[in-house]
Amino acid sequence: MTTSYPAALPLLLCIVVAAVTAFALVGYGFPAIGRGGPGAVARGGAALAGALAAVAWIWGLVSLFLDESGTAQACQDANLALYGQVSGYSVSYLPPALDCRMSSGGSYAAAVPGFIAPVMTVSAVIAVTLALIAFAEHRRTTTPEHPEKRTT
Repeated sequence: MTTSYPAALPLLLCIVVAAVTAFALVGYGFPAIGRGGPGAVARGGAALAGALAAVAWIWGLVSLFLDESGTAQACQDANLALYGQVSGYSVSYLPPALDCRMSSGGSYAAAVPGFIAPVMTVSAVIAVTLALIAFAEHRRTTTPEHPEKRTT
């Protein structure tokens, strides 16, 4: 049985980076909305959506970390009927995933809840969209209007 266990140190490092990022984005997002002004809701919303994506990533990484030493057990717990066919494991950090590979060529997910990747994806798309809206609003309100040239 081949294995690719998640490494504890990279997982911990990613968890710390994601946690600091989430706190920073929340710390920016709420005050940005409160300050008001052009694009404030979009800026703050983008930061909060980014924080949600970071929190979802943390949840997935913590799930991987908790099963770091028990990958075989995680595969067994996820699907006892298919566990006898497991020939190896594969781990992904972005999005967090632990796949139990079967000798027949298929695989099934274990350890990480199935909603993590969709929440991360939707939150990231919302964050980018709102950031682009905020950028456009900023440019619209700060770009001086050029008066038309008049010839007399």
